[in-house]
Amino acid sequence: MVDTATKSNGHGGIRAGAGRKAKIAGPKIVKRIPISLIPTVEHLINQLADTPLRPAQHLPANCWKIADNLSQLNIPLATETIPAGFPSPAEPYISDYLDFNQYLIKNQAATIAVRCGGDSMHDAGISRNDLLIIDRSLTPRHRDIVMADLGNEFTIKRLHKLSNNHIELHSENSSQSYPNFSFREGDTLTIVGVVTYIIKHTR
Repeated sequence: MVDTATKSNGHGGIRAGAGRKAKIAGPKIVKRIPISLIPTVEHLINQLADTPLRPAQHLPANCWKIADNLSQLNIPLATETIPAGFPSPAEPYISDYLDFNQYLIKNQAATIAVRCGGDSMHDAGISRNDLLIIDRSLTPRHRDIVMADLGNEFTIKRLHKLSNNHIELHSENSSQSYPNFSFREGDTLTIVGVVTYIIKHTR
């Protein structure tokens, strides 16, 4: 379960120990990888070389990795959006079929799923125990919701890219006080991936 940061009455700021430096240096080795993974590997290498947002090397022990061989299940897809009801059973309302594996997972090799462990992103529509789909191959952009590794915990936050290479992770819960995290030029922020879908349990 992913911890979404400890509740606090403070105003955030620089996290102690946030200034870890990362260098792409040292001896090199040759690895054989499947051709299908080359774009993902090249993307991760470019991230390491060109941005202070470093891909995480470690994942939560209880995250779910997507199976190598995805099953296929086609669910009927209604013709129109349903505001507060459903078309008459006499109407031909099925327009297509939807496979949630294909819909939710764009890059199978780089996708994981985690459960949210807190309420710091409540105003963003993320609640405790929601299932989050994380794509590790996406380049994090301003205002993306991301999963980050803070060194001693994993967290879900809104990414803010400010001027002068200043980066912040913001909580979004107006009813309670949760910390924000601030990173300045030279600091290393370890990003696990970008949250692409939120799955809620309603019953």
